[in-house]
Amino acid sequence: MITYKEKLVMFVKLKKKHIEKFGFIYANHEDYENIRYWPEKKCKNIYDYIIYGITSPCESRGLSDLTCPWCVYHSIENDPCLLCSYGKRHGKCEEKGSLYKKYATREVKDFFTNEVYLDIVNEIES
Repeated sequence: MITYKEKLVMFVKLKKKHIEKFGFIYANHEDYENIRYWPEKKCKNIYDYIIYGITSPCESRGLSDLTCPWCVYHSIENDPCLLCSYGKRHGKCEEKGSLYKKYATREVKDFFTNEVYLDIVNEIES
């Protein structure tokens, strides 16, 4: 059985594959290793939270903090964005020049519908 750590890594890798189609960088090996360091129980909570969000009847999640493993991790930990490990490597999301600011274009945000996320989850679970 695949661990929740690996499910989150796969989630990030598949999301990365889509973002790269638009010519942007999203994540790297260091990001995957960062997730693998997280406690398994927290990874399960994060994965379940993301799935709950994308399967709830609501507007599309796009690139919100509800579909970002690092945002969810730090919200569970009650840590401010200041301590975000992804932000330390790639710039805090709201900082000018951060990796997020580069790839979070309207086109990419509109692409990431809940259906796209469900396809990602279905690929992980198959």
